[in-house]
Amino acid sequence: MMKSAEDPNQHTVAAWQRPAGIALLSILLLVPCCWQSRIQAGDLSSHVYNAWLASLIAQGKVQGLWIVQRSNNVLFDLELEWLLPRVGVDAAQRIAVSVSVLIFAWGAIAFLFSVGGRNWWLVVPSVAILAYGFTYHMGFFNFHLSLGLCLWYLAIFWRASWRLRFLITPLLVLAWLAHPFPVIWALGTAAYFAIAQSVRPQLQLALFALGLLTIIFTRYFLERRYRCSWSVAQLYSITGANQILVFDRKYLFVLGGFLLVWLTLLGNLARKSGVGTLLGGAAFQLWLLNTAAVLLIPSRIAFPNYGLPFSYINDRMSLLAGIMLGGVVAAMPVRVHEKVILIATAVTFFCFILADTKQLNRQEDRVSAVVGQLPAGARVLGFFAPPSARVNGLLHVIDRACIGHCFSYADYEPPSRQFRIRAGKGNGVVFDDYADIASAELGKYVVQPRDLPLYGVYPCGLRLEYVCSRPLQVGDVNGELGAKSTAGHAP
Repeated sequence: MMKSAEDPNQHTVAAWQRPAGIALLSILLLVPCCWQSRIQAGDLSSHVYNAWLASLIAQGKVQGLWIVQRSNNVLFDLELEWLLPRVGVDAAQRIAVSVSVLIFAWGAIAFLFSVGGRNWWLVVPSVAILAYGFTYHMGFFNFHLSLGLCLWYLAIFWRASWRLRFLITPLLVLAWLAHPFPVIWALGTAAYFAIAQSVRPQLQLALFALGLLTIIFTRYFLERRYRCSWSVAQLYSITGANQILVFDRKYLFVLGGFLLVWLTLLGNLARKSGVGTLLGGAAFQLWLLNTAAVLLIPSRIAFPNYGLPFSYINDRMSLLAGIMLGGVVAAMPVRVHEKVILIATAVTFFCFILADTKQLNRQEDRVSAVVGQLPAGARVLGFFAPPSARVNGLLHVIDRACIGHCFSYADYEPPSRQFRIRAGKGNGVVFDDYADIASAELGKYVVQPRDLPLYGVYPCGLRLEYVCSRPLQVGDVNGELGAKSTAGHAP
C-alpha cells in the first residue's frame, strides 16, 4: 500500500498549525459569507424562506400546510429555524452558512492531511475553492454540511484504532440528519480502507474489482427499479474540477490552472513511487472507484415517494472524487511555480465569485423593492429567464424577498416531499403539485382560476433591466409577462 508523504513543505507553513494561524485561516475562509449584502447561493433563499414558513405553521398562522418528522435532509433547516427568531433573517443565514463552510473546509483539510500529509500549499487553496464551488452555489447545504461531518469521520477513521473508530460513529448519525448520501459514501470508503489494510497486497486487485462490480450492480439495480437519467457528459466530472465551473466560461481559466497542478503532481507521484505502488494504494483505488461512480451512476433518479427526482447526483459525486484526488496528490511536495499557480487561480476564482454574486445582489435588490410594494400576504409568482450560466442564481429569488411579507407561490420544497413542510390541495399558499412548479420554473405555467388573486414579478424595460409586477389574470403565462408588457412598478 502506498505510504503518505511526511508533511511536505511543512517548514514553510508551520505557523498555520498554531491556534492563531488556524483562527486566521478560518476568518479568511468565511470572508465570502460576509463580503456582500446577501449570501448568493441558489437554494439558500428557499431554505431560509421555508424556515420562516415553518415558524408560521407552528404558530397556526397558515392553513393547508403541515410539518412532518424526517430523519434526514433537515439539519441545516432546523438550524435556520432555530436561529431566525433569535438573530433575524440576515444573521441566521450568515451563521448557518458559515458553520457549514467551516465544518466542510476543516473536515476536508483534516481528511486530506490524514490521506496525503500536511501539504498546506496544495490543500488550503484547493479546499477553499471546493468549499465555495458548484455544490455551495447551488445551495445544497444539507449535503454540504453532511459531507463536512463525514470528512471529519473519515479523517479520524483513517489513522485511528478500532475503538476510536466506533466512538466516532455519532458523527455519521448527525450527518445523516443533514443528508444520507455522504453517509453512504463515507461508510463505503471506510469499509474499503479497513479491508484494504487487512488483506495481503496480492488481494488488493480483487478488492478493487469487487468495488467496481458493486458500482456496476448499483447502476443496474437503479435503472431497473426507478426512472433514471444518465449522460456520457458525466465523464467531464470525474476529476472533481468541474466544481470550479460555477457561473460562466471565465471559470475555465481557474479550472485549467488547478487541473494543471493536480495532474502534474499525480504524474510526479507515479514516477516517484512507481505505477505499481500507486495502483496498490487504497487512496488511489478509492479515487478510481469514485471516478467510476461519477461516470456510471445516473445523474437523476425519480424515487416514487418524492414529487421531485433526486438530481445533480454526478455533480455531488464529483465533489467526492475531487476530495479523494486531493488526498492522493497531497503526498507530493509543491514546487514554487506550482504554488504561484495555485494561489493565483484561487484569487482569480474568488474575484470572479465576488463580481458575479454582486450582480445577483443588484438584481435581488430590484426584486425585493418591487415585492415590498405588494399587499401583505399576497401570493407571488416570479420568473427570471435562466442565464447561460451553469447556476441560475435567481431561480428562488422570490422566496427570500417574500420573507415576513408575502407567499412565494412556486416554493418548490412542500410539493417535492423531500423536506419537512407538506402542502395540501387548495392550501392557498403554494402549489401542491410539483408539475406546476416545473412549469413555472420553465416560464410555461398558465394561470388558473384557483390561483387568483396572484401577482406576477418579472423583468421589464427595453433591455429587461428593471423589475415589474402586476396582478395576473386567468390565462397569463408566467414566462411571457416581460415580453408582453412593461407596465407595473419599477424601482
